[in-house]
Amino acid sequence: MNTTKPIHNVQIEQAILTALMTVAGSYAQIESLLTEQDFYATRHKLIFNAISDLDSKNSPYDAVLVQEWLETRNKAEEYGGEPYLMQMMSDAPSSYYNLISYAEKLKDLTACRQVEAEAFKIIQQARQLTVSRGELVQNAQAAFADLNTESASESLFHIHDAASNTFHEISRKMEAAIAGTTLINGIQTGIYDLDKKLGDVEPGCLLVVAARPAMGKTTMMQVIANHVAVVQKKPVLIMSGEMPKEQIAMRLCCAVAPADIGLVRNTPHLLHQEEFTAYTNAVVMLKSVAMHINDTSRPSIASIRESIRKVKHEYGTVGAVLVDYLQIMKTTKPFAREDLKIAYFSGELKAMAKEFECVIVLLSQLNRDLEKRPNKRPMLSDLRESGAIEQDADQIVFLYRDEIYHKDSPYRGIAEAIVGKNRHGEPGTAYMHAQLKYCQFSNLDPDALHQIQQGASV
Repeated sequence: MNTTKPIHNVQIEQAILTALMTVAGSYAQIESLLTEQDFYATRHKLIFNAISDLDSKNSPYDAVLVQEWLETRNKAEEYGGEPYLMQMMSDAPSSYYNLISYAEKLKDLTACRQVEAEAFKIIQQARQLTVSRGELVQNAQAAFADLNTESASESLFHIHDAASNTFHEISRKMEAAIAGTTLINGIQTGIYDLDKKLGDVEPGCLLVVAARPAMGKTTMMQVIANHVAVVQKKPVLIMSGEMPKEQIAMRLCCAVAPADIGLVRNTPHLLHQEEFTAYTNAVVMLKSVAMHINDTSRPSIASIRESIRKVKHEYGTVGAVLVDYLQIMKTTKPFAREDLKIAYFSGELKAMAKEFECVIVLLSQLNRDLEKRPNKRPMLSDLRESGAIEQDADQIVFLYRDEIYHKDSPYRGIAEAIVGKNRHGEPGTAYMHAQLKYCQFSNLDPDALHQIQQGASV
């Protein structure tokens, strides 16, 4: 008895078609993702073709117009006529908000059918014993490589086109500079000394912020999130695997107010009236900010991807995704060594940054070994399982506060942002105020910054 599961899903196909015919403009959501060949049922191929053709003519594509399109082409018998269309519309779930997810599942099924078809061809060749061993292996490799031809061609550009794009970008930035304005394509941190070194952290970049405990990783995450969402007005997603959403929100409000996080959390009745009012105003202000939090414990690559997709669906774009933090992420994939698992995470996050055209800021722990050194300022080798992180990251910033190790440090209240890797610039150290009781890193005034820089160079 053959119990093999069929490699298609009629319900998903119906749900997609129903969503398209129900919601005006929805075809744009899946236009670049689905083709006729992704539908298994012939009648569904016909209905999808009708929707696609109507959209190409800037025409609506509801059930009435789709039926008319099919009837005028004498396709009634093939697609089942009005009865099937009406039955499908009434039976299929309301699925517009799951449209992209359904389309992705359909694409997965298409890939599985293609793999099955190619595998069957190779199996037939192997059983016929008509080709040599080397030729059989070559045929198999070529067959499976061809499955990626379509997606690869969509990403294939002539070098002149890419160079022209850079020229236009440079021209726009020059025009903005002459006009006395700035043109920031990506994100910045809001810490001026650090932004001078990192420059414009562009979409597609993976920025790693790493430190030992108590240095302020989460605070830096919030500083970046606040600057991107509030100042740059770009959508932000925080994947907080360590802190609940209420704690993240409380810290953000304290930073915006500012208000003492210790008082807010433990003894709010001791807050000064000014701080309480400022905190209340921060809560109100955040209502209009494009910022979302997913506080799933130990997030997976799949949950991060789905959350980014939802934010992008809501706003049309994503400015930054902040992941707290690398070492607590989870996967069901078996890995023989921890470094291979870390390599998987960093590689997938870098790929997601490119896929969704956003910046991903990844927090990471550092090895304890640096505690054994006289100079405890971090370096690249201090990253846990550092090889893959160092390779995948575009920028790596280490946080260091000298007062943690030296209570009489002359740099009390000062934090260092050590740029250990900078793919688009030089490494170096930036300085900022550390006011962690207010959940803040903030800019030093020019004189103080100059004095610290002079002292550090001696």
